Amino acid sequence: MRYEPGYLIGMVLQSVPEPRKVARDLFDEGYPRNTLWALLALILVLGAMLGVISGMIFPVAPELQGTIIANPMMVAIAEASIAVLTTFFIYWVSRAAGGQGRFEDGLITVIWVNFVLLIVQTGVLLFTLVAPGLAVLLWIGGSFAGVWIMSHFIAEAHGFASAGKVFLGIIMTGLVAALVLSIILTLLGVMAGADLTELSNV
Repeated sequence: MRYEPGYLIGMVLQSVPEPRKVARDLFDEGYPRNTLWALLALILVLGAMLGVISGMIFPVAPELQGTIIANPMMVAIAEASIAVLTTFFIYWVSRAAGGQGRFEDGLITVIWVNFVLLIVQTGVLLFTLVAPGLAVLLWIGGSFAGVWIMSHFIAEAHGFASAGKVFLGIIMTGLVAALVLSIILTLLGVMAGADLTELSNV
């Protein structure tokens, strides 16, 4: 595998019509786990830098000031947390469903999807400056491409015949994770409210 920009862009484009072939090529590289974590960290840092640049060009709306969206550092931490959790979920859930893939294959999947989305985000930023309509279409297409690629990569890594079932698994896992997260946040909100009430009564 070569690491020239042109070759990598070609692999990104190939990931849409032939995602399983690209997955096999990447899985066969045999990258050690430490190298893969470093690559994921690099891509996340580049994504955070792109987010800062985007925020400088297009400031957050006043009504969103004070939210997590207005804080590039918090956004970067959230994206990194999601990437790491997704890596573990791919391995755990796929194994529970009878998959035979390695943990490293799931890590490669997350790295590649984030790399593809980083390129899409760069394109969206550039198109927003000259053709906002095309930027929206690219963003929508990139989002679908990310899920498409992830579904096929997971299917290839764990030996699943149907990428469609993997896609449904991703949706169900995401819904369950969102439900659990919402419950945790609600409980934290209740606890924080109770603490504030106690403080006000002192």
